[in-house]
Amino acid sequence: MKKFFLLAAIVFGLLTARSAFAADSLIFDSSDNYLGACSLTDKSEWELTKDLDVTTFQIWYSWNQGETTLPVTVLKDGEAFATFEATRASCDPYQQQWCNADYAINKTLPKGTYSTEIPNARQCLKPGYTGVVRLYGAEAAVDTGTTPTTST
Repeated sequence: MKKFFLLAAIVFGLLTARSAFAADSLIFDSSDNYLGACSLTDKSEWELTKDLDVTTFQIWYSWNQGETTLPVTVLKDGEAFATFEATRASCDPYQQQWCNADYAINKTLPKGTYSTEIPNARQCLKPGYTGVVRLYGAEAAVDTGTTPTTST
């Protein structure tokens, strides 16, 4: 009987640990999973149609040799929203200069029009579209849009 409880505790622990360390879900991709050739840009514009609780903000970027961080400015509806330094992350196995620039933003991004600016034109630009921005996390539990107020 003790072995059964020990086995049950181990299985429960493994299942709990797996869910606790599960990777965040991709919740937004400005390029619609585009995998083709890139032009280069230092600005990208994109729109969120719903509020998102974002854990990781990611840009697909052509890194210079030795470069490990990327300054990023995010504007929402033309106003400053976030400024941070993303770090070099996973790379294309065949083109080692192409890697993600990741930042653990842990912030709700309300629906609206966004733009991302970086110092040099090395962000992947889907032809005729926008720079590649991917957001990981979940849909926001509560809409942060403005609610009409009533006077009493």
